[in-house]
Amino acid sequence: MMHPVPAHHLPEDNLPATRRARRVIRAPGSRIWAWLLFVIAMAAGIWATHRFFVLASRGQVLDQAGLDSATVRLETLHEASVSLLADLPIVVASIAAVGFLVLTLWRRRWAASLIVALTFAAANFTTQVLKVILERPELANGVPYYTGNSLPSGHATFATAAFAAVFLLVAPRWRSSVALIGVIFSATVGVATFLDGWHRPSDIVAAYLVVAMWTLIGGFTIYRLSSDWNVVSPHSRAQHAGMAEITLWLLGIVALGGAIAVFILSGGFDGLPTTLDGFGPSPRWFVFGALLIGGSAALIFALLASFFRWEAGREALDAQPSGVR
Repeated sequence: MMHPVPAHHLPEDNLPATRRARRVIRAPGSRIWAWLLFVIAMAAGIWATHRFFVLASRGQVLDQAGLDSATVRLETLHEASVSLLADLPIVVASIAAVGFLVLTLWRRRWAASLIVALTFAAANFTTQVLKVILERPELANGVPYYTGNSLPSGHATFATAAFAAVFLLVAPRWRSSVALIGVIFSATVGVATFLDGWHRPSDIVAAYLVVAMWTLIGGFTIYRLSSDWNVVSPHSRAQHAGMAEITLWLLGIVALGGAIAVFILSGGFDGLPTTLDGFGPSPRWFVFGALLIGGSAALIFALLASFFRWEAGREALDAQPSGVR
């Protein structure tokens, strides 16, 4: 009968591999000033969107021209397609919710999951509060008043915040990929609500900004309280911008650039009529609204992906095996 050889009699290369001790040279979320600056920037974006597209007469006219043009596009669709558009926000949010639950149960990140759930709730609550407290004046510009302020979009907030929850919960190396998937779904929901005549482009852009603001607040909290899985090793691909992150930036720049080009080629600010009578439903204004929505979603998620990568913790290159000092 053979007896196991004591470990101290084994050759050195047969010893069990020692676990490397992590030496963190920069904790996640260490640049507090940067997080504060980005949160303020998102809040300023909401203010600027409301200021131009809701309070300003010509902004209202431009926003409504996009909505009227989208409504004309919708008339060419079949009833089944319209029904699909109506159900799309719930479908997208459900997909994200499944991903969130799987990550929570698989990775057992209970504290982070609680923070993410609160972040999701806060984003949706903020949207509903803004709908009430923000003013939409009824101006003599021919723009229908409907029932008052509709900014930000609750549908876009709900769907986008659901994917932001998954973005916050995944490991750093997957965040850019999740952000890219989130943009595809969020932009699709945004354009769908625009096409269905539920919301003007500015409503959807404001929703993206609300979600981004709370994603930053929730992300900072997670980085500070759950730093263990938000530290990037020196050899990880998460240290550098990957193809998904680069694609996000390209999509955002190209789409927003296209929206600006349509606006400038249509006369720019000087070419904007003072009343809706000077605007007729046109494919160009539908394209303007769709590009503004898609470009805003891509650019905001690109900013989030790059910023979260930049603020992830960093592990020292000279990490030693555990037990070795």
